[in-house]
Amino acid sequence: MKIRTALIPELTVAKFRRMKDVVDLNPPYQREGGIWGIDTRAGLIDSILNGLDVPKLYFEKESSRRLTPAGLTYQYAVIDGKQRLEAITSFLSGELRLADDFRYFEDENVRAERLTLTELQERYPTVAQRFLDYELPIVSVTSDSGDLIEEMFQRLNASSSLNAAERRNAISGATRESANELARHGLLLSRSPIKNARYKYRELGAKFLAIEHQLDTRNRLSDTKADTLHRLFVATHGDNPSISKTKMREYQTAATATLDRMLPAFVDNDPLLASIGTVVVYYLVFRDPVVAAAADREKLQEFEDLRREASRLAEDAAGYPRPANVRLREYNVFVQSTNDGKALERRAQILGAFLTTRTDEDPLVGLDGVGESAEVPDGDES
Repeated sequence: MKIRTALIPELTVAKFRRMKDVVDLNPPYQREGGIWGIDTRAGLIDSILNGLDVPKLYFEKESSRRLTPAGLTYQYAVIDGKQRLEAITSFLSGELRLADDFRYFEDENVRAERLTLTELQERYPTVAQRFLDYELPIVSVTSDSGDLIEEMFQRLNASSSLNAAERRNAISGATRESANELARHGLLLSRSPIKNARYKYRELGAKFLAIEHQLDTRNRLSDTKADTLHRLFVATHGDNPSISKTKMREYQTAATATLDRMLPAFVDNDPLLASIGTVVVYYLVFRDPVVAAAADREKLQEFEDLRREASRLAEDAAGYPRPANVRLREYNVFVQSTNDGKALERRAQILGAFLTTRTDEDPLVGLDGVGESAEVPDGDES
C-alpha cells in the first residue's frame, strides 16, 4: 500500500468555482456538512479577503470513475476541508454575506459590512477580485488503498470535534453501507422530528443493525452504546471481516421490514419520535408483527399520557399501588437508560403488553399481569 501527496498549483477560488461540480464533497468517509455556523463561515471569507493564511485542504484524486448527479465524472473527493469549501461556495452563490463587523485591513475606506459577493463586485470590484484570485492551498492525495485514505481522514480530524458517529462513518464496510441506507428510510426522513445533524439518522441505523446482530447471535440485547456500535463497524471492515456482507445485508433487510411496519403508525414530524431512545423502543416493539398489528398512533399516545399520569400519582392515592401503575413508573425509570439492553427490552415488554391487551373499559388491564423485572439495567454512558 502506498500514498502520495502533491500541492495542486494555482487553484484559485475562481478555478474552484468552475470545477466544483466534479469535486465530491460527500465521499463515504466524510463527515456531515453544515456544521459551521454563519459567523464561522463569514470569518473564513474575512481571512481570505484580508490575505490571511487558510489551513490546507486535502483532495483525494478519484480513480473510481464515479459519476456526479449530472453525469460528469468526479475528479476529486474531499478528505479534509469540507466546511471551508461550503463557506466559499455559499459566498460564491450569494447565500452568505460578510460579517457585520467586517474590516478590510488595507483600506479603512472600504465599508463592505453585510455585502454579498455580487454587491462587493458592484461597489468594490478590486476587493471582490481578490477573493476570486485567492489561491487555495489544496493538496492532492493519491493512494492505491481506500484504507489509507480513511486513515488519513481520521488523522487529519483527530484534533477536531468529530463525534462517535462521524468516527464510525470513517470505517468502510458493510455496516456503514447498511446503516447509511437505513438512514434514508421514510420513517426517519419524514416521520421523525429529530434533526439529521451529525449523523443522527445513521446512528439510529447502526443501532437497528446492532439490535439485529445481538438478537441473532446472543438471543438478547446487550446495549447500543458507542463502543458496541464501533465494534460492529470494525467487524465488517477489511478483507477478512468477522461479519460477512451477506449477514449484514440480512440484518438490514430485517431492520427495513420493521421500519416499514412502523411507518404507517406515525405522522410527519411526529413528536412521538422525538427521542432516540424511544425510537429504539418502538423499533423493538414493532419487530413483532403481532404486536405491530395491534399498535396505532392513538394507543401509543395514550400510553405516553398514562405513564405520565402514573408518575404524578401521590403515594397515598388509591391507584398508586396498582401493579399496572407500578409498571408504568418502572418504564419511566428505565427511560433514563437510553442505551442499556435490559432497560430497552423491559420498556418494549411493558409497552408491547399494553398495546396487545388494552381494552376500552380498562386500558391498563393487561399491565396488571406483567410481572416484576428481576433485572436492573447497567449505568448508561454519558
